[in-house]
Amino acid sequence: MSLIANVLEMRGVPTLLIGTVRDIMEQAPAPRSVFVDFPVGRTFGRPDDPQMHQTVLAAALAEFSRFTEPKQLRDLPFQWAGGDRSWEELIRQELRPRPPI
Repeated sequence: MSLIANVLEMRGVPTLLIGTVRDIMEQAPAPRSVFVDFPVGRTFGRPDDPQMHQTVLAAALAEFSRFTEPKQLRDLPFQWAGGDRSWEELIRQELRPRPPI
């Protein structure tokens, strides 16, 4: 996504990347990025929680004007389930290679 954002920026289109995998966001920086400490695939929160989805999006857009340098990465103040990080092991399990059938 950061590659696409960089190309769009070169063509004069401002971009903002919202992501959940900080190490990748640091390795391949976009012109402007915000990090949400949520599980992969849940960038805006739990399914069927439109209020949280809107809250995260509004917070990300509010950061847009605060960027002062290219390739900055800012943290949004959200945590999954009050800081419980048990979801990380579920993601690791999903990413482990599976034996062939």
